Parts: sequence; C-alpha cells; structure tokens
Amino acid sequence: MMRHFTSLALIGLLAACKLAADSAPAEKEPAALPVPEAKADGPAAATTAIGLDGEGLRFVDKATGKTSLLAFGVPRAQAEEALARVMGKESDRSSNAECGAGPMDFTRYDAMTLNFQDGKFAGWFLGNEPGADQYSTMSGIAVGTPRAKAAGSATIVMAEDSTLGEEFSIGEGEDSVGGMFAAPGDDAKIDALFAGVNCFFR
Repeated sequence: MMRHFTSLALIGLLAACKLAADSAPAEKEPAALPVPEAKADGPAAATTAIGLDGEGLRFVDKATGKTSLLAFGVPRAQAEEALARVMGKESDRSSNAECGAGPMDFTRYDAMTLNFQDGKFAGWFLGNEPGADQYSTMSGIAVGTPRAKAAGSATIVMAEDSTLGEEFSIGEGEDSVGGMFAAPGDDAKIDALFAGVNCFFR
C-alpha cells in the first residue's frame, strides 16, 4: 500500500513539473539599445551651419549667409576648436599607422571625422550616422540624398573600377567632394561623403 501511494505521489510530482515547464513564459529577447542622438551643442550651434567643401569645411552664419573656410592645412587644435564650437565635445580620438596615405590621426564628432597628418587638418569623412543631417554641401547634397536628386543639383562623376563600391565625386579635380552611394540605381541614397586625405585601402 505504501509503495502504491509513493508511486502515485511521484507521478503527481512529475505532472506538476511538466505543467510548470509548459506554462513558463518564454524568455524575451533583450530590447535593442537606443541610438544616441548627436549632440550639436556647441556655443555656436544655434547661429552657425557647417558646409561640406572640397578644400575643408565651410562655416556659414545662419543670419547673414556669410561663410568662412576652415581650410586643409591648419593646425589640428584650430580645426578641433572650430568644429567643437558648433558640434560640442568630440566623441572619440584615434590613430592608424597603416593608412594607405600614411599614418593618420582622427577626431570624431558623431558622424563627422576630422583627419590629421603631421598635426595638420588633412581631410574629413562624414558617415551615415546620427548627426550626419547637420552637414551638406553648399548645393544641398548630404548623406541620405538620392542619386537622382544629387545629379539634378551638381555634376556627379562615378569612379571607374572603384574598390569602395558606388564611389563618386561631385565635380572633378583634387578639390572635389567624394562620396559613396549605398547601392546602384537612381533611388540609391548617399551613404558617405568625404574630402581631402582619407584612410582608404584601395
């Protein structure tokens, strides 16, 4: 009799465990972390816009339209101070000794990276990241602009046999702004813009 009672109790216990296992809620996947917003909180952010230029970066007074060029070749400290006045404190500093153009240093402000060689402002790169919408060329071309719209406001020259994908330049010559479309086709959007010396491996 005791053995029969023990068997029944064991069966009941196993059934309860199975029921608990079947009714346990499935574990939820962790929620994706929110993408941080770009700062753009420098003291001159409300009054100054930044234009992308093949010779550097162009600062535009929003009230008067007057522009001033931060040209390639200025000291690193001067370039960093100028951008920080609009975009706020830098996000990151790094270096790469193996760039195709030689050793380079970088200061990043959200989507914008300033490139330096020998302590001088040598180039910039604007990626498809938060903060990219703070910049455009003087003709209105920006990260996210569709190919057809860009071609309607400037001469877009595709690079032949580029190892970087859908690479192009706005106009021709050493002082042109370069870029990359995210894909082929007229609907493809600009995924990056750049000028000057960059750390590309072609």
